[in-house]
Amino acid sequence: MGQLLLGKSGYLHLSASSLEAETIALLEAIKMAISNGFHSVWFETDCKLLVDALSLSTVPNTEFGDLVSQYRILLSTNFDFTVSFVKRQASKVAHNIGRASLSHPSTYVFNDIPSNMYSLFMNEMH
Repeated sequence: MGQLLLGKSGYLHLSASSLEAETIALLEAIKMAISNGFHSVWFETDCKLLVDALSLSTVPNTEFGDLVSQYRILLSTNFDFTVSFVKRQASKVAHNIGRASLSHPSTYVFNDIPSNMYSLFMNEMH
């Protein structure tokens, strides 16, 4: 069984809370996984508020709630996608990409895609 670590750094010029930015990053990661035909994908984020909100049955009537609704629509057809919380210190890939993106924003995608993909770790910093 193999494992793929895929990370992406990017910069979006927008006005959003850090929670909204984390949610947008997760949505972009999910869209990237779907467009590449990935299955059995495990997304990690260091935003506990986001992970907790995704598991609630209701969503707030806010921009963040709209983003959570988009997330649920995407996952309604991708049952084998999982989102989990990980402390930033435990995710060296996310930590290093985040630090690099603060000083050198780029749209470069770091990947080495094997023929069988079992997990994908995405975390974008804005």
